[in-house]
Amino acid sequence: MGNPILDPFEGVTLDQWASVNAKLASGTAVEEAIKSIGVDMPKWDRANNEWLTRMRNDTTFTISRQYSAAFNTTATGNLGSGSQVSADSYPFEKYIEAMVAQDVLGKQGRDAQDVLKDFGLTVADYSNISAYWSGKMMSDFSYAMKMQQLMNEYKLKYESMTPGDTNKDIEF
Repeated sequence: MGNPILDPFEGVTLDQWASVNAKLASGTAVEEAIKSIGVDMPKWDRANNEWLTRMRNDTTFTISRQYSAAFNTTATGNLGSGSQVSADSYPFEKYIEAMVAQDVLGKQGRDAQDVLKDFGLTVADYSNISAYWSGKMMSDFSYAMKMQQLMNEYKLKYESMTPGDTNKDIEF
């Protein structure tokens, strides 16, 4: 017997919902993204709201885990899909810098997606990179220790910049 929290809503499965959201994060227009699952905008809005509510209320994180897996399988960005992300495609240090820059610059009023563009990333790229490096940190705790050191360094760097300076020293 399956978990009723994972039952489709108006015919939209969790994997379909994640797939559409991955397409949206990859830059596809919503009207185009929902065509792949055969729903119209009103039905998409209802299904999207229902799945968001279910995820928010899911204290077991069952939906979040399955959603992440489905999203990262479908999401593509400048770096390709989640399975194509590696340490070679986006180094750990740059990932931590992008994470800190979003936080610090976001507090200064910059949009997170705009900050990601400074790093040559889309939302889908960042999601895929985060999934990759989170997995690495879970299996090798030295990354978690290195993360704290890097976060402190990058926080000082970005907090010391004036709003007009935020793009000057980013290199790819």
